[in-house]
Amino acid sequence: MVVDSQAWIKRADEVIANTSGWTYAEGLQFATSMITAFYGPDSPQMKTFRETTESIYKQKGGVQPSLSEHVKGTITNIKAEIAAGLIGSVRALLVGEIIAELLALGKEILADRSEAAKNVSAVLVAAAFEDLIRRMGAEFAGVGGRPRLEEVINALKQKDVLKGGEPTTALGYLKFRNDSLHADWENVQRSQTESCLAFVEALLLKHFSG
Repeated sequence: MVVDSQAWIKRADEVIANTSGWTYAEGLQFATSMITAFYGPDSPQMKTFRETTESIYKQKGGVQPSLSEHVKGTITNIKAEIAAGLIGSVRALLVGEIIAELLALGKEILADRSEAAKNVSAVLVAAAFEDLIRRMGAEFAGVGGRPRLEEVINALKQKDVLKGGEPTTALGYLKFRNDSLHADWENVQRSQTESCLAFVEALLLKHFSG
C-alpha cells in the first residue's frame, strides 16, 4: 500500500495547531496511527511511544500538559523525518531485505541441478520479480492497488525509473513469471530463472540498497 505522506502531514499540522481543542484520546489515536503507517505497529518507535505514554499516565498531576507535549513532539518528529527522507530510506531498506532473502533462497536451491530444484527456484525468483516491480511502482511511480504488472512496468518507464532496455527486459519476464507461478514447467527454463534472478538483483541493488 502506498503511504500518502502529504495527506498525513496535512492532518498532522491540523492536530498540532489545535492542541487546545482535541481530546487526548484523539491526539493519542492520531499519533499511534501515524507511527503505525510510517514505521509499523511493532517498530521500536511504537514501543518507545507506548512506554513514554504509560510513564506519563503514572505521574501525579500535570498529566495533560505532559501528554500534550509528548504527542505533539512525536508528531513533529515524524514530520521532520518524512521531510528529510529518512522514513522512505528505512522502508526501502526493509523492502530490499525481504526480496533479497527470496533471491538468496532461490539461488541456493538452483545450485541443485535437478528439475525439481529448478522449478522451486523459478517460483521464488518469479515471486521476487513481481514483488520488486510492484514495490517499485508504489515507491517511485505512485502505483497503488494491484494493476497488471505490464501497467506497473509502463508507469515506471514513464517516470524514468526503468531506463534504457530495462522496461523491455522486464516485460520479457512476464511470461516467465506467469509460467512459473502457474506451474507450467515445460515452458520454464533454468536459463530464464538465472537471467531473471540476475535482473532482479541488479534492480534491487540500484533502487533498494540504501
